[in-house]
Amino acid sequence: MKDRFDMHTVFRTLGLVVGLCTCSLAAGCASQPITLGADSQADIEAEARLRSQAARLSALVDEEGWTLTAGPADAARQFFSRLINGGEDADAQSDPVSLYVEAQGANVVLAFHEDIAQLTTLAQGVADAADNVSESAQGLGQATLTQDLASAEGALGAVRRAEDFFKAVSEGFGPDADEAQIAQALSLLAAEKTRLADAADALAERRWAAQSSQGLSS
Repeated sequence: MKDRFDMHTVFRTLGLVVGLCTCSLAAGCASQPITLGADSQADIEAEARLRSQAARLSALVDEEGWTLTAGPADAARQFFSRLINGGEDADAQSDPVSLYVEAQGANVVLAFHEDIAQLTTLAQGVADAADNVSESAQGLGQATLTQDLASAEGALGAVRRAEDFFKAVSEGFGPDADEAQIAQALSLLAAEKTRLADAADALAERRWAAQSSQGLSS
């Protein structure tokens, strides 16, 4: 009787141990998707931030006309202006730099610093967002990385156009303008442009890696 009791006790103890181990494994497996879900959500937010800030920067440059090349609407206006007024005078009046300087008037230098500072801040935000996406620990798909890269490159192109524009604007300032401050403002913009270009290159490498991984798995 005692032997039977001892054997039952042993079996119950073993069953309890096995049950506890099974529960522990199940709990560990159940907790894993939560971590992956959190990481995936962070990736989605980083990508959304990149695309939103890149679109905001590109829209600002286009809307403000911070480019030496006229857009389709401006080109049409220039064409009809030449038909009406004739000659190169119409082109000079519709030149983006001349329009900017005339619109700002006596405050053109102040407007220059305010506008280029705003652009530099936006470029910094896009570069930071692109860095976050490229450094993400989770594997992102080729399709979504292609969209991220397009956003970063679009913003980079806008920054380059605006940089050339502001350089041209600064060349027309009078002797009263502080050349050191102007050079510093342009230098800060150039630095963020370089960071954005590097971040775009990193995204391109991530996309290439995702494409290669997809090719190997297929």
